[in-house]
Amino acid sequence: MTGLNGKVAVISGGSRGIGFATAEAFLARGALVAVCAHDPERLRAAEARLRAQGEVMAVAVDVRDAGQVRDFVRAVEARFGRIDVLVNNAGVVSVGEFAEEDYASMDAVVDVNVKGVLYLTRVALPGMLRRGEGVIVNVSSGAGLSGYPDLVSYCASKFAVVGFTESLDKETRDRGVRVYAVCPGAVATDMQMQYSGRKIGIPPEQVAERIVRLAAEQPSSKTGRCVVIP
Repeated sequence: MTGLNGKVAVISGGSRGIGFATAEAFLARGALVAVCAHDPERLRAAEARLRAQGEVMAVAVDVRDAGQVRDFVRAVEARFGRIDVLVNNAGVVSVGEFAEEDYASMDAVVDVNVKGVLYLTRVALPGMLRRGEGVIVNVSSGAGLSGYPDLVSYCASKFAVVGFTESLDKETRDRGVRVYAVCPGAVATDMQMQYSGRKIGIPPEQVAERIVRLAAEQPSSKTGRCVVIP
């Protein structure tokens, strides 16, 4: 996979932040893009902006729901014929001392950040393996490499994404499917605002460019590793 023109990229959490910037970056390179997100209203607004840049399919999906995920992937394959690139980006954060975190918050973090990645990959991967070609990029975090106070559940979920990436790579590296994780530090997104009260850090477009570079060519980055983005 040496270029992205005409390739089909699926991006979860594509209505804002890193996901939206990644959709724009793929469209700029001639890819066909399918995005999903949980909030239908925000997704419609994102879709309108993305349609001005290329061919886009947008579907409201709760990645915690295996049935919705399956239907979404099947709809993408029905429209575009295949999935060349999967970017597992959807994520949520819970901020506060773990001793005071309620179970609903823990469930949301694990279900979106971990199960959402597993569910989407499980449905998209068989088609890639049959064709002997594909790229999966899982958006983890610097919090998937080091622990931080007040982010215990979030860190646990992002560490899980790194472990999933390493393990899946060992199953697919000799079968034509490349698997990566990216681990950005602070990124100026709504999630960063929720954590720190400020939109500080690198622009989401910088993370998007790294994701696109991983998908577009045979990069020097070793598969199965978390690519750190300072």
